[in-house]
Amino acid sequence: MYTEQLKDLERISQAAGRSPDLVQGGGGNTSVKLDDSLMAVKASGYKLSDITTTDGYVVVNYKNIRDYHERVDLSKDTDYEKESGEFVRSNVVPMEGLKPLRPSVEAGFHSVLLKNVIHTHPVYSNIICCCENGRELVDEIFRDKEYGYIWIPYINPGFMLTLAIMKEVSNHISEKVSFPKVIFMENHGLVVTADTASECIGLHEEVLQTIRDYFNITGPYPEVAVEPLQDGTFRSKTPYLKEYFKERELSVSFFENTVLYPDQMVYLGGNISVNGSDNKLNINTETGEIIYRTNEKEALTMEETLMGFIYVVENIRKNNLKIKTMSSSETDFIKNWESEKYRKSLLK
Repeated sequence: MYTEQLKDLERISQAAGRSPDLVQGGGGNTSVKLDDSLMAVKASGYKLSDITTTDGYVVVNYKNIRDYHERVDLSKDTDYEKESGEFVRSNVVPMEGLKPLRPSVEAGFHSVLLKNVIHTHPVYSNIICCCENGRELVDEIFRDKEYGYIWIPYINPGFMLTLAIMKEVSNHISEKVSFPKVIFMENHGLVVTADTASECIGLHEEVLQTIRDYFNITGPYPEVAVEPLQDGTFRSKTPYLKEYFKERELSVSFFENTVLYPDQMVYLGGNISVNGSDNKLNINTETGEIIYRTNEKEALTMEETLMGFIYVVENIRKNNLKIKTMSSSETDFIKNWESEKYRKSLLK
């Protein structure tokens, strides 16, 4: 049952999860609507590259989830962030052979988009999404494209993000008489949606290639890897990072004061030491060496996240743009958000 749709989910997930320049660690999510009420969506904490036709996703009743968000009354004194998460989880539909996993926290906005959805955190689109004049850049770069796009100013992931996307989609349909297939989310990432898997994959790549062309990014993304050491730790094998940190004047405050997007907080927040050796991620600025004191899965996730963060920061500066960071209230929300604590716990 739903064989072709689940093959499409695997296809779009593998395409989006093939490289750390598109997603880092367990970031990003995908979905495919199976029929008029059911949707297969990535499970929280899973890597996109791990999704197959039989693993890494959850089936939910997206019609119920969509209806819930459409009829919500914000005038009520209700903790909708908590309630909506519980509602989504209550709409998981058990399927024979599927593990009882937890749906992506962003299943809400997937429910209101087209049949196929790819949401990623590409370093290329985040050059735009993490700079002060991102909205203006998007308009300049994509104004003449035949597919519609919308811009979402930063808003907390989960319930409020779903409402914001619903509002902007509705506005676009009213003004342009078409469904916007590309969504740029400030300090977050990229979403593309289409009626077929092939169109969704092609559109995702077309958007990113357009950005690479605009910024004249022609070289390959640095290879990201870690290697085990005899004492049970792991060492960075990413030359780009070693060269970047070697003999650089740096302190932990650089990372604490330059928070670009939620995944940076989830995977790196509070875990970095500069010229120390007692944290999960330890940077030696004399040699540029990075040592991870954790398991291999978390070490690689942190390496991918660190590489993505540095790449975005450096390309924003190289293009004479101004970095836009998350505010203290926005970072506090992520620090205390149960959903992100759950996702981080899966790395253990």
